[in-house]
Amino acid sequence: MIFLRRLKRLWDIINDKNIKIDSIYLPNVPDENFYYLTNLEGPFEGCFAMVSDGGMEVAVSELDYETAKKQGIKKPTLITKRSEKIEMIKGRAPTGNVGIVANKLPYLTGKRLESFGLKLIDVSKCFDECRMTKDKDEIKLMKTAVNTSKKALEESTSGMAIENDLAVKIENIIRSKGCGIAFPTICAADRNSALPHYTTGFAKINDMVLVDFGARYKGYCADITRCVFKRKNDWFLRTENKVMEAYEKCLSIANNNGTGEEMQKAAQSILGKGFIHSIGHFLGRDVHENSLSNFKRPFEKGMVFTIEPGLYDVKRGGVRFENDFLVTKNGVKEL
Repeated sequence: MIFLRRLKRLWDIINDKNIKIDSIYLPNVPDENFYYLTNLEGPFEGCFAMVSDGGMEVAVSELDYETAKKQGIKKPTLITKRSEKIEMIKGRAPTGNVGIVANKLPYLTGKRLESFGLKLIDVSKCFDECRMTKDKDEIKLMKTAVNTSKKALEESTSGMAIENDLAVKIENIIRSKGCGIAFPTICAADRNSALPHYTTGFAKINDMVLVDFGARYKGYCADITRCVFKRKNDWFLRTENKVMEAYEKCLSIANNNGTGEEMQKAAQSILGKGFIHSIGHFLGRDVHENSLSNFKRPFEKGMVFTIEPGLYDVKRGGVRFENDFLVTKNGVKEL
């Protein structure tokens, strides 16, 4: 089963780091780590998993009991009272040492667990390391998300006139193809394109629009950015050329055992102070898993990341270009 492979990988990392825990308390708060191990889809509100070396128990409410069974959890544990939850957690931690993902666990939940004598040990970096390398099942899902995203853009830009109308069209096409939305679509027209995290509004698209979007398929994300032009003035042409120069340079670095940090420096040297964000990020169940800008080691087979150089001028606009890449034994391949 998928979760057994991922569980073994996770626990190997925990053992390598000599972290002494009995089990991991993994609630859906929400937390993609819960879905990564259980391979479940859906809200599963209030549910959690108790993860140990060699096994995992998934605790659910009555609302989600049958859904969990249909999705592959043969014997979910039914929890109807808070006291049952506490007893289950304590029962899986004979020494009292429980692993948690500290940056996801609500503060009051943590304090409550500690009040029952449990010692909480952060294993978030173990999950980060485990999830950084994708298995074949994850890669297949991400390819579907990326392909769906590209098709949606191809089918939506003819006759584009208003930011919000274009965003709605893209998202409707993505949904019609059986996917969800990885994050709210950014459609930034003309000068609005100078704002990397622009919130799509109702501005008219005159000369161009920057579109940053992605599909989510069975929990796995795509993240793509394109600039679509109606008319391209000299500034946009020069800026696009510089952005693509940085893009090609970074792709070359990635293909020659370079690091994310080297890619960041190369892009900065080409684009200058108008480049104001990371050159990219790792990608998976979360859109932004880890930044590339301070990633100091060569990429490993199975890693998936974006390359997204951009150049911005608040008085004129911005250009960004982004694709998603898989590291293979033969180099970096666009998904």
